[in-house]
Amino acid sequence: MNSNLHEQYTDNIIDSLTRWLRRRSRALKEQWLDATLTLLNIDLEPARETLEALYAPSHRGRPPYDPVCMFRSLLLMFLLGFDNFTSWVAELKTHPRLAVISGFANNSYQKNIDTPSVGAYYLFIDRLEDGPYQKPKEGYIKPSQLRKIKQLRNLASEKDQKQKDKQAALEVYDSVTKKLKDDLQANEDQPRANDLQKRLEDILIQCAIIPSANRGLLGDLSGITLAGDGASLTTYASPYGKPVCNCREKGIYNCHCARYYSDLTANWGYDSYREIYYFGHTYYQFVVSTQGHDLPLSPTIGPASETDFTLSPKNLDRLKKALKENGLEWKIKYAIHDAGHDATGIYEYLLDNDITPIIALNNRSGTHPLPTGSAKMVNENGIPICPGGMLMRRLSFNKEKHRIIYTCPVKRPTHRDGKFVYVNHVDECPLGTLCSPDTTMGPVVYVKTTDDPRLYPPIPRGTEAFDKLMNLRSGCERSNSIKKEFYKLGHRPCRSATHFLVRLYLVSIIEHARAWVAEDKKRMGYSKEDPIPFIQAYQAKAA
Repeated sequence: MNSNLHEQYTDNIIDSLTRWLRRRSRALKEQWLDATLTLLNIDLEPARETLEALYAPSHRGRPPYDPVCMFRSLLLMFLLGFDNFTSWVAELKTHPRLAVISGFANNSYQKNIDTPSVGAYYLFIDRLEDGPYQKPKEGYIKPSQLRKIKQLRNLASEKDQKQKDKQAALEVYDSVTKKLKDDLQANEDQPRANDLQKRLEDILIQCAIIPSANRGLLGDLSGITLAGDGASLTTYASPYGKPVCNCREKGIYNCHCARYYSDLTANWGYDSYREIYYFGHTYYQFVVSTQGHDLPLSPTIGPASETDFTLSPKNLDRLKKALKENGLEWKIKYAIHDAGHDATGIYEYLLDNDITPIIALNNRSGTHPLPTGSAKMVNENGIPICPGGMLMRRLSFNKEKHRIIYTCPVKRPTHRDGKFVYVNHVDECPLGTLCSPDTTMGPVVYVKTTDDPRLYPPIPRGTEAFDKLMNLRSGCERSNSIKKEFYKLGHRPCRSATHFLVRLYLVSIIEHARAWVAEDKKRMGYSKEDPIPFIQAYQAKAA
């Protein structure tokens, strides 16, 4: 890692920005200025070792482009709203300033600036997918090559096989999520696979998450609050495939024969938000929402048929391992989810990992188990109802025994004459008398969360604490919306999960950097009419 290279890039860009802005006849576009300020904050040098390892140590042919500049150029592409490499390559060649901002040239006066071609960007993503360079050897097929090989798929048989696997799991376990929980716990000591997502996770952690933590934008690192949610991604590939059978010659146009599909991992899924079926992928991410910013931590991707039930614990398992393998001993305190995560296995997985679940209740069939004690009824949120018909008062949660303790609602603590005492408000009781007059807090009711943790979470639904935490879930929805609409990932720009995953992580880095710029503008002052003082303050800050 060479921090001097980032300092050189920063000095060059700040000098160029100042020079461009002072030429009022050729003022820099406001969108370009915002994008440049964002890139100035992103130090990609921690990722240089990972990126340079993708190339051969000795270059026999044409020297490759600096991989850090290639990565920065992709970030700039999204910052300026481009969703395809063809348009972006043409833009780079047309505007030399963009090549300077990407790091391919020192100044825009340079003639014939050498910028990457469309193929160079595709090859760069292939290298990311393939991992560290290996000498060609017989019988080895790179992951990027395997992705491009035509393969026959029969979506109907794949769906049938998935149903059989699910039924087999249900014969042993109560639910798929419980089986997944046991599988994850059995492999919790296993490191992450050295795949594309691992490389992207490490780059995101080193270049975005750690700087955000150093700026205090992730909150208390000894108790991080995560909100998780998934979203659909429609692939640009055809959902019908290319038939290779001769059924049409026989007059059969709706056959179930295997076909060629250009997107090898896409399948059919249901978008519950738009209430439509779609062909493509689904992605899932955890987000930390603090100080008005929504910062993603760990995007992942799966086929469209995969739901939040399985993506959530798998992604959380990867996130924990990624943090640990990068030397970050951070602790996750809360995990906030919508009703689409309301499964017993998810609750148990979170509780086993000492994470408090904040999950909305899915209004499906089922009744609350009765509590232990004098209460004979519970309300829709699982809170015991006393003999007088009042909701009982939550006293505490016993973490070791996994049970919540409720007491009489008309016996409440207060301070009188400097002492902590319980006062009986008999006039508030519908019965007009105390059920247990000889006790301080009684009657006492215990509700064991291990009986059904989804019905009796550690923090009861409907309480002020639960509602306050649940409100943070909207941060994940905002981040999903930004990715799909503002950065156009929902406009079907890709034909493979690989390209979708790379774009998800690029946008995630940008979301962190934009939060840094917003905080700097508030702290240091910023004027659209004269941004030069702010830029010069940046230069002093970098020095």
